[in-house]
Amino acid sequence: MESLRQPHTTFMTARVDGIPLACGAGVDHGDYVELKYMYVLPACRGMGLGKQMLEALEQQIRANGGKIVKLETGTAQTESIELYERSGYRRCRPFGEHGAQPSSIFMEKPL
Repeated sequence: MESLRQPHTTFMTARVDGIPLACGAGVDHGDYVELKYMYVLPACRGMGLGKQMLEALEQQIRANGGKIVKLETGTAQTESIELYERSGYRRCRPFGEHGAQPSSIFMEKPL
C-alpha cells in the first residue's frame, strides 16, 4: 500500500492488545478528502468498529480543515453502504480519477 505513504494521507488503526482489528485512511485532494481502505477483520464485524473508525477519521479530517469526504465502494459491499448511509453519506457522481463503473457506488458527506 505505497499510496498510504504519500503526503496528505491520514491512516488509523484500531488495536486490541497490539493486534490491529480495523483500519481506515483518508487522502486529502484539496477540495475534498477521499476515504480509502476502510476494513474490519471479519471476526470483528458487527461490533461497531467500522462506525468508530469512520467517526475517528471524520474527526481527524475535520480537525485538519476538511469540509467534505468522498468515497467509492462496490455495489456488493452492502454492510459498508448501510454504514455510510446511516452516517450521513449520500450518493454522488464519480470524482477524481474514478470513472463510472456498474460495480461502483460513489458517496459524499459534508462535514
